[in-house]
Amino acid sequence: MLSKLMYHEFKATRRVFFPAYGIMLALAVISSVFMILSNNLQRLAVPLSLLLLAYVLSLFAVGVLSFVYMIVRFYKNLLGDEGYLMFTLPATPAQLVWSKCLVSTIWMVVSTILCIVTLGILLIPLMLETISTADASFWQTIHLGFQYIAQTCGIHAITFPILFIILGIVYIANSCMHIYACLSIGGLFNKHRLGAAIGAYIAFAIVWNIISSLLLYSGGSLANMLHLDAAAFYDPMQTILNGMGGAYLFLIGWIVVTMLCLLVNFLITNYILKRHLNLQ
Repeated sequence: MLSKLMYHEFKATRRVFFPAYGIMLALAVISSVFMILSNNLQRLAVPLSLLLLAYVLSLFAVGVLSFVYMIVRFYKNLLGDEGYLMFTLPATPAQLVWSKCLVSTIWMVVSTILCIVTLGILLIPLMLETISTADASFWQTIHLGFQYIAQTCGIHAITFPILFIILGIVYIANSCMHIYACLSIGGLFNKHRLGAAIGAYIAFAIVWNIISSLLLYSGGSLANMLHLDAAAFYDPMQTILNGMGGAYLFLIGWIVVTMLCLLVNFLITNYILKRHLNLQ
């Protein structure tokens, strides 16, 4: 049933995201072409500036859309009038919540990837200019740089970014579920639901910052006990090339803690929707 819910959620949300992605990609491609042409045609400078401004606005629009639309979909479908229909489906509240969370996470990840891709498209003119003017020493420097990274980091050059990506995905999913939990708490009130949800969000943020500080301190102490690089817990990037054990322990520990927070937020949301549902 979860796959069916996700399918229908994708079908409903793609009508909003696909046009937004198309506009952002089109602006990036057109801006890149204008950047190439503007080297010979100065009169294209003003249209190019307007296109770049429109592209930057589209980046912000996609980011805001991914965040706000996720909130609106959850609130309207499960806590608003549409909830009377949604909770008559042969699905558990947990399946409804996870379908929303997983689809929102996927859209946010796709939005992030497309933002990086479009930025790469904008850099094509600069790359072409660099390639056309580069001499042998430039390419030799690039080759030596990659060779140095490969020899110094070894397998860490692959595993470390993978852990960062996993942490990013888990963090996005936890952010979605965290907002769902706050909205569910706000839904317990008959009046001022939004204010109650914002209050819950602030309270959760304070508790999370306290827990994070304690874990950071205890993680440094644990690293000292294990004879690892404790500095990695306070600045893990500082120890990428020196003392990787502490940095790995930090990342893996942070992934586990974030997953635990995701579980707690889910349990809160699922309990409220299952036992104390208060549709508006």
